[in-house]
Amino acid sequence: MIQEVSNVLKPLKFRRNVVIFVSALYIVVGLLPPYLTGLLIDRLYPDFAGASTYVFMITTIVFLLIFGFFLDWLQGFLREDLINRGAGMVRSRLFWHVLHKDYRFFLDHPVGDINNKVIHDAATYVKARLMMFPTLVLNILHLIILFGFLFRLSFQMTLVVLLFSLIFMVLYTMVNKKLRHYSVKEREDFSDLMTESNATLTGVDTIQLYAGEDYAAEYFEKLVDIYEHDLITLKYWQALSKSATNMITNMVPILMIIVGIVLVVFDQEATMGKILAFYYFLPRLKEPITAITDFNVDLQSSNAVEDRIKELLIEPVDESIELEHVDKIDELGFKNMGYNYSDGETILKDINFELKRGDTLAITGPSGAGKTTLLRLLKRQVTPTKGILAVNGKDYTHIEPASYVARIAVLPQEVFIFDATIVENIDFGKGYSEKHIRDVVRLSGVDHFSMDENALGLSGGERQRIGLARALACEYDVLILDEPTSELDHETETMVIENLKKVQVENNCMMIVVTHSANVLENLCNKELVLKKN
Repeated sequence: MIQEVSNVLKPLKFRRNVVIFVSALYIVVGLLPPYLTGLLIDRLYPDFAGASTYVFMITTIVFLLIFGFFLDWLQGFLREDLINRGAGMVRSRLFWHVLHKDYRFFLDHPVGDINNKVIHDAATYVKARLMMFPTLVLNILHLIILFGFLFRLSFQMTLVVLLFSLIFMVLYTMVNKKLRHYSVKEREDFSDLMTESNATLTGVDTIQLYAGEDYAAEYFEKLVDIYEHDLITLKYWQALSKSATNMITNMVPILMIIVGIVLVVFDQEATMGKILAFYYFLPRLKEPITAITDFNVDLQSSNAVEDRIKELLIEPVDESIELEHVDKIDELGFKNMGYNYSDGETILKDINFELKRGDTLAITGPSGAGKTTLLRLLKRQVTPTKGILAVNGKDYTHIEPASYVARIAVLPQEVFIFDATIVENIDFGKGYSEKHIRDVVRLSGVDHFSMDENALGLSGGERQRIGLARALACEYDVLILDEPTSELDHETETMVIENLKKVQVENNCMMIVVTHSANVLENLCNKELVLKKN
């Protein structure tokens, strides 16, 4: 499944090759000035007979420094541009997968954790996928060229550098293991913190109604304390890593000067130019050594991130199973249908009913009897654990889900309204005609509003009618209404009932209504299914 996400990045292959080329060129150009400077210093001593040669060398060094600056800026920008483009492409693809996930997925995964995977983990995955191995190759190339220059300058001094490089790699690896461990833990704690913050702010009305502000704040504070503890521990290891790196990088250049002076004293072919060139080469060792040392840890981290985003992907359909396409739904029926939660609790048991075009079924019963679960079964967000739901006489698990869902329109109890105009909230990206919108607006009783008004400012009852208009605008055989009049006064409820009866006659559809309203039950429905607690 992850290959599908990787394929999204294929259009960036050329851009990645450009980044690699520019980065490799920058490595070569960036290493030449110190070497040429050392040669220049050594040639200054005999005489100035070749002044033009020195001018040429100085001009070349200055040009290489300026060109190196340009390449450094360009490769840094191109690298970030590549990663940002890739992250955007992968985030969009992952979000598409999330929106098409089975409803059970959202019951098991907090929204904050899903967002963290889509936003943060996607960026980490893209960076690893696009640049991890190219970065490894570039840093190996960097070290090969760098040590080539160093060995050419002084074999003895280079051996000392190799010894300290190995010591640095060992120390850095030991510290970095701790660093990565607490980095992952800090990310998980932050995800928990965001999830709790989102959940608390979403339910702030209920919290305030029950004077639970202090309780919610104390629970959030506990999560903050956990996060801060792990964050401080992470910062501790980060500071230690930085200090250890600084110690090595500060010590080695001074040591090289001392070793170089000793070699000069003992006439070991060392010169001041070579010592100076060595001094300027040494800081360039830090970046490739740390990058290569990090590679294995980064690889493990990227594998962990890959496992996390795999959870967002839709399971591939078994193409060996042929699913039937339906163009219309003429009959619905539950046959000895039951549903158990994953923990084994039974919520629905031995449900039997049949529904044909022209029927309006009322689903009634106390809270906890399974009305919401029954609607989820009808919408195929979950499937029966016992018995079948029959569509046109056939088990609907043998029917193409998309073709089945396309013939159903739903008014949920909680209507989702996004930050847009009323007409955009009704149209929902379908591109309905202006006349069609006017018709459903009239039927749902919101024709007195300006369609260009932002829907976020509407009341609960008005939002419910916007949701009804959205449902009526669809092309459907089955209309599911979850408490369609719970937010309406008696007069408006009666008007909506009469309009729904007209819809029933005109469309010859099936209606399934969850309701506690006697008015709806008596004046709209011709069948009733009473659910009881098990």
